[in-house]
Amino acid sequence: MSQPLFIGGILAYFNPVETDKADLGYAYMCAFGLVFSMFTSMVLQNVTLIEILHCGMKMRIACCSVIFRKSLRLSNTAIGKTTVGQVINLLSNDVNRFDRSATFLHYLWIGPLQSIMVTYFLWQEIGVSSLLCIVIMILIIPFQGWLGKKLSKTRLKTAKKTDERIRLMNEIISGIKVIKMYTWEKYFSKLVIYIRKKEIEHVKISAYIRDTLTSLAIIQTRFQLFISILSYVLLGNYITVQKIFVITTYYSILMPTMTFFFCQGLGQISELQVSIKRIQDFLLHGEKDDYYLPIESISDKPMVNSHNELIMYPNKNNTDIKYNIELLNTFSVDISKATAKWINNQTSNAIENISLAIKPGSLVAIVGTVGAGKSSIIQAILRELPLSEGVINVRGVISYASQEPWIFAGSVQQNIVFNSPMNKDRYKQVIQICKLKSDFEQFPYGDKTIVGERGTTLSGGQRVR
Repeated sequence: MSQPLFIGGILAYFNPVETDKADLGYAYMCAFGLVFSMFTSMVLQNVTLIEILHCGMKMRIACCSVIFRKSLRLSNTAIGKTTVGQVINLLSNDVNRFDRSATFLHYLWIGPLQSIMVTYFLWQEIGVSSLLCIVIMILIIPFQGWLGKKLSKTRLKTAKKTDERIRLMNEIISGIKVIKMYTWEKYFSKLVIYIRKKEIEHVKISAYIRDTLTSLAIIQTRFQLFISILSYVLLGNYITVQKIFVITTYYSILMPTMTFFFCQGLGQISELQVSIKRIQDFLLHGEKDDYYLPIESISDKPMVNSHNELIMYPNKNNTDIKYNIELLNTFSVDISKATAKWINNQTSNAIENISLAIKPGSLVAIVGTVGAGKSSIIQAILRELPLSEGVINVRGVISYASQEPWIFAGSVQQNIVFNSPMNKDRYKQVIQICKLKSDFEQFPYGDKTIVGERGTTLSGGQRVR
């Protein structure tokens, strides 16, 4: 705010009117003050911008971490309501709003405050004519706020269309072999074009609103400058070159704040509110329940009476509690009258009134017809299937080998070790047990061979082993 005053002091030295002319020493002081003010402003502005960007980056990374941890704990009901495209969109687009909004957030209060200060200094220069710029700004701000709300609504519609497009593209990429085999390329390409067209329609509306905000802001400052000078002259005042330079400099300071940063702040904050709402809705999805029970609290829980069944014994004395705890510790998996279903509105239970006790070191096979609930029992032990009734206690570490192997892009050795510390003796033992030595001899680089995305270079048996 001091730069216009220094410029006015320098121009006062060149004033042709001798009575208003400043001396040379005062002109040098103003010139030095102008240079120092510009240097200080430049340094502080860049340092502040770095800190703001750093803060926005921290918020983005924190949100990514929370979304990732939440995705690992989603219940089956929540997984049914959430698509892969939505999660990808949250991690790629929505969290980036924190980086963008952090840059413009503070200008929502800096802009009006700076406008008041500029109006005060303009009052010293042109008097009552300076109030016209405040009137124009007050008349335009509600329209800018309305455009910001429209932008937030359009952003929400765009995000939904983006979720749908990403979900479709993931499904197409996953089933690209089937699509190529049945020559469905043209049909799916038309489907992608149609969905993308719907998304672009909302993107265009958002672009029109942003351009309107930017254009309005640029016109606003110049129009305020024009009205201020015009009204000052029409009121019968004589305006000098020095006064015009000072007024123009004040508006030049106000222009980037109110024309770009303030208007961009309104739009970015509106989009940030939509992103926060989408992230909040995702974080409020149901989670898997933890059924792990501490050993000290199982006195009123199902106690083991035999290897085949767990029975409830309420109100036992301390001797019986100690005996039951010791007996319960002899089993690694205890299931007592477990009943569960995958979704709440499901008519039939996946498992119903199941009781089972498995001792450590024993080999147990679950046999039944299709749909009897064999896999559901395994999923309940893994805490993937929530229980509606009953209790499951697991002691020790669970190692689970699924029917479908999961292979990530990397070498064969990396998929075997899976980011664990390398133990050469154990590694050789695993290779021997899984009969992988002959496979390594066929690979061009042995266990250093890259398996490709999802193990595309491996056969089905090699993936499983």
